[in-house]
Amino acid sequence: MASHRLMNTVHLFSAGRNESSRIFLNSVLKKVIPMSRPLRQPREELRKSIVETSKSILDREGAEGLSARAIAREIGYTAASIYNVFESMSDILMEVNRETLAELQALFENLPREASPRLRLQALCLGYVAFMESNPARWNALFGGMRQRESFPDWYVGTIDQLKGRLGALLVEHAGECGHRITEAEALGMAENLFITIHGLLALDVGRRLDLFTRRSPEEMAGFAIDLTLAGLGAGSGAEAGIGR
Repeated sequence: MASHRLMNTVHLFSAGRNESSRIFLNSVLKKVIPMSRPLRQPREELRKSIVETSKSILDREGAEGLSARAIAREIGYTAASIYNVFESMSDILMEVNRETLAELQALFENLPREASPRLRLQALCLGYVAFMESNPARWNALFGGMRQRESFPDWYVGTIDQLKGRLGALLVEHAGECGHRITEAEALGMAENLFITIHGLLALDVGRRLDLFTRRSPEEMAGFAIDLTLAGLGAGSGAEAGIGR
């Protein structure tokens, strides 16, 4: 109420002034009267707003543009309010990573069920490369840079294990169609090798260094890695194909 009375007083005082005087008085008014604050969101809604805004800032400006102040500025809160919801920026990034991992899970859900395991693996590979090329900052938040924490939450490690397991299941299915059998452990080892190979070429591509090694595109290189893996599966069992050597 006091701010409204002050505003009315200034407007009355400036009514007979010239334009430059009114501009000056209004600028003083903005400094004296605190900006109106938005209605408080429920904690869970604020949490979602922080995560969504963090994703948006990452996409636009990269990790260097992401800070509590930048998030607070966009959602209309103070930086202190951000830390009332999350203990640190690292915790915010973990939630961003949770959503990124969910989007990677969705790549499996969107695979054509009627296609062969080979075609589904190739589609999965191309989808992964396309997603990470379209979201380099979020990819870097997920797997890039120096490790910032000694341990990760169970859900984080568990989700990565699920991704590897689903990839391994496709490899088992492909081997079966070729008339061979591999164990789950062998398939998991192949899935890990395949992921690390594709991760390496993506890291070079995101860092704009892939061209130092090859003129081929990330998609072509990733497809080649898939073909090599499937050729090994077609050669026989895990031991016969050289898995684990």
